[in-house]
Amino acid sequence: MEYIKEILFTINNCIESDTFIDVEKSNIELKDLSTGNEWASLKETLCAFLNTNGGYVICGVRERNKKYIFRGFDRKNEGGLIDLQNKFFKNSDGVLLDLSDYINFDYINFKDGEVVIIKVNSLSDDLKYVKFNEIYIERKLTGDFPISTSRVLQQIEYKKEIENSKEIAFVENAELKDLSLDKINQFILLLNQSYKKESIKPSLNKAKQFLENRHFIKNDKVTTLGMLVCGEDPFKFLENRSEVDCYYDTSSSISKDDKDFQGDVLSLMDDALRFVWGHIRTGRVIEDGGKSVPEYPEELVREMINNSLAHRDYTINKFATVIIEPGKYLQVKNPGAFKENIKITNVETVIPIRRLIPGIPESKNPKLASILKAYDKIESQGRGMASLVNATLANYVDLPFYDLKDNSTISLTIPSGKLLDEETESWINSFENYITNKLKDKITFEHKIVLAYFKKSEIHNRNRLYTILLSESNNHLDIIDQLRNCVLIYEHPASTENIPVYILDRELMKSNFNNELIELLGDAFIHYDVTIKNILNILFRYTKYNKLPVKPASITPEIYILENGKYIDPKKFESLGRKIRGNCKKLSEKGVLEKTQNGAYRLNLNFKNDGLFS
Repeated sequence: MEYIKEILFTINNCIESDTFIDVEKSNIELKDLSTGNEWASLKETLCAFLNTNGGYVICGVRERNKKYIFRGFDRKNEGGLIDLQNKFFKNSDGVLLDLSDYINFDYINFKDGEVVIIKVNSLSDDLKYVKFNEIYIERKLTGDFPISTSRVLQQIEYKKEIENSKEIAFVENAELKDLSLDKINQFILLLNQSYKKESIKPSLNKAKQFLENRHFIKNDKVTTLGMLVCGEDPFKFLENRSEVDCYYDTSSSISKDDKDFQGDVLSLMDDALRFVWGHIRTGRVIEDGGKSVPEYPEELVREMINNSLAHRDYTINKFATVIIEPGKYLQVKNPGAFKENIKITNVETVIPIRRLIPGIPESKNPKLASILKAYDKIESQGRGMASLVNATLANYVDLPFYDLKDNSTISLTIPSGKLLDEETESWINSFENYITNKLKDKITFEHKIVLAYFKKSEIHNRNRLYTILLSESNNHLDIIDQLRNCVLIYEHPASTENIPVYILDRELMKSNFNNELIELLGDAFIHYDVTIKNILNILFRYTKYNKLPVKPASITPEIYILENGKYIDPKKFESLGRKIRGNCKKLSEKGVLEKTQNGAYRLNLNFKNDGLFS
């Protein structure tokens, strides 16, 4: 409630000083409730909060013309509040739902009266969506809007799939005594942090009704859900389903490390995160006084691990795996498979497409997901992929990809580095003149980051790996529109009316100019070593598409990554830099390259091969 008290403090200051600071957000709404219309508006907002990410409604204050007006809440209307829990919101079958676990109230003294705080928790996926006055409503920014019919139908189909959810299947040989009373009471304390709902249970028998309500037991039998959350010794009954194996892999056998963790789902999440974070590499950045920056953002690592355990298939008796290799990748493997409607697979065309559609409900364990939200372990359903995309587009990490070749395992990998790394910057710089001529404008960071996303997606797709589809929800719609309008990207045949799949202008995907170089330099080109071929390929690209010379130092990172991978060995990098400078000088002396006064080179496209070039 401290969060709400801070908002009320701000409102009070605004009233007393006749100023205005907007406090309404996607999860905060103010309602007066002095008229019937306000009560109808309140129900619409509650419906939207239930169907989206939850939120708070402060009743007794309103904002008009950038001024706050306090009227307070009359307790004579308390019955109207209680009715909100079970008299207005229906499911898709038209049945009124008891939502007392999702809608709660509390009074707070404010000025010379009091306000009511309504806390709304997001519905679990097996209850979404609800409707008010026959309209399904969702929250977008600070407004309430109808949910499209197609999304409602999609959710109804999804609910049918999870009606027989395996998370509430009975655990063989497990009894009530195999649950931990301490863990049950810890969960109750968590639920009571905002509003008191349950009393602490003195015994397992006294906890039975609570456990039944939470689907931890059913007909006195323990469910998988109950064992995962409150089991005294989950591994005894769930075996590999309650285990995470973590590996720290390096090129040196001395520094390798591995740990096998067993326990309830909450401890598994904490143990796996602690292991990974203990082996994360940190570097320094020039900004902010050279502060230390981890190889992967902590929040993203946490979400990656927690989502894998929240949404894995608990019918498969296999453990989850977390692997970290510094300088190379972070990988999480969990038992399960994506539904077909989340995958876009088109491999019959010249350009194969393997993309995953973000935002589609996918949880196999909606009740577990709902509990983990209460523990603040995961966000709303469908946000996991969006978080990965947002972190990638912010250039915090390189492009994540999924390996789905094993039909019973989902393998998610985040490569070390950034989406817009030195190699990709070099690629974009080499096409700068070509890109700006099409854009009719300068290339911005946003242009670069989206182009890099599409390029790397296509490369991974070609290697039978899936990447997350860029969509409107990724907040780069304007950039995508610009790139599409100037034909730097275009729709792949796998696109549909509602789901466009973009690929790059084919010129931008050219990286091998060996045929053009053989035509220019003759067959001697075939016999040159890899480094010289890479130099000539990159300089051909710069010369043809950028029209500007480039210094050896600018192409060294790209060649290093091509030949050695992303992990930089300073000695190897320095040695390669000397080799590139030396080869550029020799090729210039032979007339293959032209050197400028500032030490930059371009390919001599008018080179005449007289048979002497070797």
